[in-house]
Amino acid sequence: MPVARVNGIDIAYDREGAGPAAVFIHGMAGSRIVWNHVAPRLADVLTVVLYDCRGHGSSSRPKSYTLRDHVEDLAALLDHMGFERAHVIGHSMGSFIAQAFALDHPDRCDRLVLISTRSGPAPGTQRQLIAGRGGVPVKEFIGRKTPLLTVVGRMKGYPAPDPDVVRTASRALANFDLRDRLGEIRAPTLILQGDEDRITPLAAARETAAGIPGATLEVLEGYGHFLHVECPDILADRIRSFCSPPGTELRIR
Repeated sequence: MPVARVNGIDIAYDREGAGPAAVFIHGMAGSRIVWNHVAPRLADVLTVVLYDCRGHGSSSRPKSYTLRDHVEDLAALLDHMGFERAHVIGHSMGSFIAQAFALDHPDRCDRLVLISTRSGPAPGTQRQLIAGRGGVPVKEFIGRKTPLLTVVGRMKGYPAPDPDVVRTASRALANFDLRDRLGEIRAPTLILQGDEDRITPLAAARETAAGIPGATLEVLEGYGHFLHVECPDILADRIRSFCSPPGTELRIR
């Protein structure tokens, strides 16, 4: 497991494949393992980078941090690997980091893929689930289309929700609201959203799509919040089509 020493902390990451760089950012209480059913399907056309955000997985766990810390960790990780720019793919909390990165480092974000996303404060449903994250059944995070046992099987090896991790990560996002800045995002943007997502409801994703110039929103019917394990084949297909168009080139410093 490679580790990058950036911004005074250790960031654990994996890298495989060849082609344009694509960085995948997991959601709250997750780790880079959540992409295991999506990223390997793309390694033939992309250099896939998976990493554990600060406070998560095998990366350092400072007692407090901010959204900006997450953003600068990503920039430093790209420096560490020698990538001038990358496609940025984020799920849930990872999509918040991705939006902020696209705003703060516009020249380094090639294409932006936001999965199960929002750009403003958490709705009441999400706050309630976060408050009791450790005891929330998986069925609350998925839609009707994929059998529960299939999802649970794909989640084998996932980290158990840690209340301390959730609390610290939640504090980092306490004032998250990028809605007034969405019009500044220059990266071509694809939003993938389940219509049965009870964590980041479809209405919130529509708001994000409306705010980003030229953004494309694809609604996946019958799916919930955990699209990476509900329909990994669909995610991989959409990311492949969006992030590896003809003529895409990787620039390395």
